Amino acid sequence: MKPYTDRVTLSDGATVRVRIERGMTGDAVLHELNSNNWAGGGRIYWSGGNLYLMFGDELLAMQNARYDMAGSVTQAAEKALAFFVECAENCIRHAKHEGVDISACYTN
Repeated sequence: MKPYTDRVTLSDGATVRVRIERGMTGDAVLHELNSNNWAGGGRIYWSGGNLYLMFGDELLAMQNARYDMAGSVTQAAEKALAFFVECAENCIRHAKHEGVDISACYTN
């Protein structure tokens, strides 16, 4: 298994992919890697087939049925990638609509 997903190019030209960090018990942390945000992106935890958003050391079960479960770590990584891409594209669309510089999507 590859430690990364393939890259996806966003509408603003940035690329996103997911780095897979396997755990000792078969679980995994899926890290968002965005070429416009090297400070780090989102993280999703996969365990027992369930996906959770990570906020520090807190977990929030995914609420969207498209992203809440995965049968394998490979499937979990692909779902995490789709989630991160959807979030980024929504931010880009919102910034364009509001006349905000897209770089604001990538800063804290």
